Amino acid sequence: MGKGQLGLSRRKFLQVSGAAASSIAAGGLFNTVKATASEHSTLNSSKGKETFIPSACGMCVNKCGLVAHVVDGRIEKLNPNHKFFKSRSMLCARGNAGAAEPYNPDRLKKPLLRVGKRGEGKWKEISWKEAYKLAAEKLAELKQKYQNRSSVAFVSTEGFQEEFFNMLSTSYGSTNTVRHPTLCLASVIQGWSSVFGTYPDADLTEADFVLMLGANRAESFVTPDTIDFQKSMPKKQTLVYVDPRFTSTAAKSDKWYAIKPGTDLAFVLALIHVIVNENLYDENFVNKYTYGFEDLVKLVKQYTPEWAEKECEIQADEIRWIAREYAKYAPRSVVYPGRRTSWYVNDVYFRRACAILTAITGSWDEPGGIVPKSS
Repeated sequence: MGKGQLGLSRRKFLQVSGAAASSIAAGGLFNTVKATASEHSTLNSSKGKETFIPSACGMCVNKCGLVAHVVDGRIEKLNPNHKFFKSRSMLCARGNAGAAEPYNPDRLKKPLLRVGKRGEGKWKEISWKEAYKLAAEKLAELKQKYQNRSSVAFVSTEGFQEEFFNMLSTSYGSTNTVRHPTLCLASVIQGWSSVFGTYPDADLTEADFVLMLGANRAESFVTPDTIDFQKSMPKKQTLVYVDPRFTSTAAKSDKWYAIKPGTDLAFVLALIHVIVNENLYDENFVNKYTYGFEDLVKLVKQYTPEWAEKECEIQADEIRWIAREYAKYAPRSVVYPGRRTSWYVNDVYFRRACAILTAITGSWDEPGGIVPKSS
């Protein structure tokens, strides 16, 4: 299309488009600065009374920092809080969707009491005072009747409220809680905590060797460690990915192994076997910070790569290669702790084995390794 048709020369087009791009960038910068300028900044605009309130996202366990853009008392949008380091200056799509959650037409705003038979769907609204009184009476009645406080289960959804449910359950004496971690992080928290006393983070940006077992970080929902994972990809980093499916993460890996589902524990036990029997472990770390190593040596003697090959369908020579590479790069080696880890009956022991693998190679609390939880 020629100049005469639009009346716009190439030089003029570049000038106009450049100015437009600058104004867009400046506008975005202004919004960012405005959102993080102060804790409760308020201004009046054509939209109404605007307030910017810092908070934390409740849509998943990461609790990323955010700034709520509130207009006349209603949340218009949730923006990332760039002052909150953990969330890496981002708020994912799920986090953004949190702006609509308070206004969901199906959200319960008052207590409901079942008035029909279970399953009939018949309910009536009651006051909060009635609800508290009824709940307290029933809990006391059950405790007295059964003399077993574990007969009561406490159930909550993901979010800050689940911590209060957990405290209520503990104070009552029940060990039965069904919460977000029940289907997600429970096994990894228990497994790693049994070894290190905490559920850790992985220093993916500085690691030289990363072993991921079913954690599809390249296409799962975006979290801070997803960003770290993407940043680490341009490095000369060895990524070994173990998953029955060929995922986007598998496509980005240096090696992918299609493990038989449910046999991850056998695979990790064989890695420990190789590292222990070939004296590839960190002797200084083991002697200084661990106990029971002799018992571990006896335990894993039976879990040879040949045994694991029959269990998980990964060749014994490949298992040896992974173990040797992992030990070679330690302490800058990561066996990714993962999330959504509750799948099989042995998942706690599988995650515990991953923690032991980390311990015997000294890849704990070191750059490029596994580090204690930051929060």
